[in-house]
Amino acid sequence: MPDRALCPRIARAPRPWLTREAGECAWPHDGDGATVRACCNPCGAAAYCPGHKALMRGPTAPSLAETLRDLARFVGEAT
Repeated sequence: MPDRALCPRIARAPRPWLTREAGECAWPHDGDGATVRACCNPCGAAAYCPGHKALMRGPTAPSLAETLRDLARFVGEAT
């Protein structure tokens, strides 16, 4: 089960896992075993709604250009 402190409230109306229908988000919201509730937000053909999909991906990495600029700034400050 995801750490609740790390999961923003994305699910609008979670329901028992087994009542999920096609096109509803499969993200486990809370509960254990037979009492697990899924997010159930609309997600079309995807397994997860946009909010939970973004949460799984985590923060984006800086681009190569940003990394090189930061490195040049660091080297310039170190000299």
